[in-house]
Amino acid sequence: MFKSDSQSKDIFKISFNIQYKDINIFEEFFTEKVSAISVYEVKSKTLESQPKDIWCFEIYCDNQTNLVSLKKEVQELAKLNNIEITSDIISEEIENRDWVALYQNQLVPIQTNRFFICTTLHQDKCPKDKTLILIEASRAFGTGTHETTSGCIEALEYLKAIKANKILDIGTGSGILSFIAEKLWNEAEILACDIDNASVEIAKENASFNNSNIKFYQNTSENILLDSYYNDKFDLVISNILALPLIELSTQISNLMNKNGYLVLSGFLDNQLEDVRNAYEKIGFEVKEIIYKNSWVILIVAYYK
Repeated sequence: MFKSDSQSKDIFKISFNIQYKDINIFEEFFTEKVSAISVYEVKSKTLESQPKDIWCFEIYCDNQTNLVSLKKEVQELAKLNNIEITSDIISEEIENRDWVALYQNQLVPIQTNRFFICTTLHQDKCPKDKTLILIEASRAFGTGTHETTSGCIEALEYLKAIKANKILDIGTGSGILSFIAEKLWNEAEILACDIDNASVEIAKENASFNNSNIKFYQNTSENILLDSYYNDKFDLVISNILALPLIELSTQISNLMNKNGYLVLSGFLDNQLEDVRNAYEKIGFEVKEIIYKNSWVILIVAYYK
């Protein structure tokens, strides 16, 4: 995140690729010197990050003079620590704009068989035969356009005929999948959680746009449910997060399922499918349907144990 005093200034960025094992060295050196740091994975063959995986390291600053000196410091730090920079060091200026507002203006409404998903700016365009879902583009992930989100919506529509009295959405983000579930099973009790409190607050804001009764709360990686819901069991669980946490949470999720319940899983790529699938099949789940969205995968599984 950018420091608060940098929002009104021009923003400059340098970016370069390094190995995963070297990220901490750059983070420790630059954290107090710059406006923001961002890292993301470029290339990996495994679920868990490995020392030699390639990651992109981005440094943001608020003036061009700093940009020149920072680029020199990157080179010197790499040389001092015998670190290989595996790409060019790219410098660029980023236009200082209200990106959230711009994104909201440009966000194209999403239409499915049943739903019209949009921001409040486009709600008057909702066809009469569609159910309106309002989502404000913001810090929380999940606006309906990403392949995993749209694939999960397709999966929920596929499951619309099942009986689901209690539904849980793990990693709810903006709340979009919970709102879809609420429209499909309008008498169900629905809980939705996220480990990120900002997401929970944004989901609650979106709930007010959709006249929703969903109970949103912040969970931890150790405990999906709050103590007040500790003994609850669910007929349908939705989780659109990432491959590794899905695998790590598999046993915990199985303990939350009613027999003959259904689970919708996504947030992982086709080369991660077998790892996720095996984690759930070995504890009593059976794959019922696989939906592909480009390289992304959505699994629909049933719990019979």
